[in-house]
Amino acid sequence: MKRLYLMRHGHSPSTSEAGVAKDALRPLSSLGREDARWMAAELARRGGAPTLILHSPLLRAVQTAEEMAGVLKPAQGRELFAALDNTRPAEEVELELARRGASVDEVLAVGHQPQIGEVAVLIGKTLFEMRPATIVALELSPAPRVLWAASPEKPR
Repeated sequence: MKRLYLMRHGHSPSTSEAGVAKDALRPLSSLGREDARWMAAELARRGGAPTLILHSPLLRAVQTAEEMAGVLKPAQGRELFAALDNTRPAEEVELELARRGASVDEVLAVGHQPQIGEVAVLIGKTLFEMRPATIVALELSPAPRVLWAASPEKPR
């Protein structure tokens, strides 16, 4: 994998606001869906072209990945990636991403805070404010470096 895009899922209501019993069942809000599509277009505008989208099994990340895939049309589609479930240490997630992405040039990984931010710090050696729908773009080869970081800052 040459490039890795780490993304926090889009805006989601609380469990009580969403009327669900479990955190894993929280859906994206309409704002979250809109921000995901906007960030997909922003990623493409900046030259990103993920071949594969990996996402957490939690509903809001699944839905963010769906919105991203609808815009980006990754050649290998999107797939559930259990390591992004927000329970594993960043070091383990980094290894799993490297393993799964070994044969892919660009991967977009959609997950949750604090895990996705911890992975970004581990690889990019920089602390990022990972608001909903934020993307951190990392070049992994020849040596890891941060390319850019962006959040949905469009006028509402």
